[in-house]
Amino acid sequence: MLSDSRPPAKRFQPTRRAVLTHGAAAATAAAVGASVGTQLRSTDAAAAPSPVVPFHGDHQAGIVTEQQSNVVLAAFDVTADRSGLRRLLDDWTALGVALSQGRPAPAREQRPTDLAADSGIAAGLAPARFTMTVGFGPGLFDRRFGLTAHRPAKLDPVPSFPGDALDPLRSGGDLIVQLCADDPQVLSHAFLQLRATTVGLAKLRWSDTGFVSGPAGGRDPRNLLGLHDGTANPAPGPGRDRLVWVDDTAEPAWMHGGTYLVFRRIRLRLPEWSLTPVAKQDQAVGRRADGSPLSAAPGADPSTPLDLDATDAAGGPAIPARAHVRQMHRFEMYRRSYNYDRGFDPHTAAGHGTEGQASAGHGHGHGHDHAGHDGYDAGLLFLTFNQDPARQFVQAQHALATVDDLNRFLQSTGSGIFAIPAGVRAGRSLAHGLV
Repeated sequence: MLSDSRPPAKRFQPTRRAVLTHGAAAATAAAVGASVGTQLRSTDAAAAPSPVVPFHGDHQAGIVTEQQSNVVLAAFDVTADRSGLRRLLDDWTALGVALSQGRPAPAREQRPTDLAADSGIAAGLAPARFTMTVGFGPGLFDRRFGLTAHRPAKLDPVPSFPGDALDPLRSGGDLIVQLCADDPQVLSHAFLQLRATTVGLAKLRWSDTGFVSGPAGGRDPRNLLGLHDGTANPAPGPGRDRLVWVDDTAEPAWMHGGTYLVFRRIRLRLPEWSLTPVAKQDQAVGRRADGSPLSAAPGADPSTPLDLDATDAAGGPAIPARAHVRQMHRFEMYRRSYNYDRGFDPHTAAGHGTEGQASAGHGHGHGHDHAGHDGYDAGLLFLTFNQDPARQFVQAQHALATVDDLNRFLQSTGSGIFAIPAGVRAGRSLAHGLV
């Protein structure tokens, strides 16, 4: 973890609402800490982790936090002025503090007192390791809010790549919020309360929900192609910190200890994949379904180092030149992705779907288009947190789009980049140092 190199700044002056919220948060935190401590003393200390992930810290939670099983991503466009943006970020701070403790959403200013502040749909539920992570898109730093001088140095829009089919209405945004938890009802509640804070201040641009399940034994989770996902993720420690956290004097002070989030919604061409022989699948990836690299014996541990010089029985490269792992091993990045499954999309199927046609012409004499499989939308919510997105992500994505055989089974339909500010200190707001 990097030290906080931010210079001393004028202390955030909280509103009465924020003071009440933070005071209640401190009291609840003490109570939760006491109850958790009592539980640990009376049970095995190595049992399930605490359901509370602190909101405050040097870095925002939900980045290197042990991955929760569910995510909601939501992007917003700000419709208010600068003071409204500040109020929205103050409200999100108070909401994040409360929900991470498993408490109801706090009351907000400028809301009728006879209306309930919280929907109650998560009443009685543990916080389930809830985290809320907030970031700022490039559009936030145009002339609307007078923030051009505060623009992060590396917040350049992600370019389009060959094969992309990006929907502008499902990409970008002024603000991004990542909500994570192990309980989907906790997330549904959080998303409802988050949307309630934006009335008159911002409008929802797009949202996505995702899930991931970790196999027993600490194995990497699988994506919807059936492949281990994140095998090459850096382990916790200085190496990962170097890849994730911003520590650059060229960046504004509020970004020191922050990071950049690159988002890609990747639709998987599942019919084409399912009609591809297993050997061809393995060659496109450079690994077998069990995760073992093609340069090692079948059944080898997925963490076995790649041997890019190994040859097969015919004398050719064991890992083909265009295999995914051969192309991607050069690029270091930390990922925290989720699967998504949006089900059948009749709009895609109405066009008779190129996916099913490609499958039918794959040499197997049958396709999935007649059954509507070409209109099924499922894939990957690819999330990577980078210190330098141009160097870490853009170069890797260009290689994926041009010289990687796995890419023919992928299609990016959404994209975005966001500056994730450093963590929030108690008594301060997400707006601190920016607005």
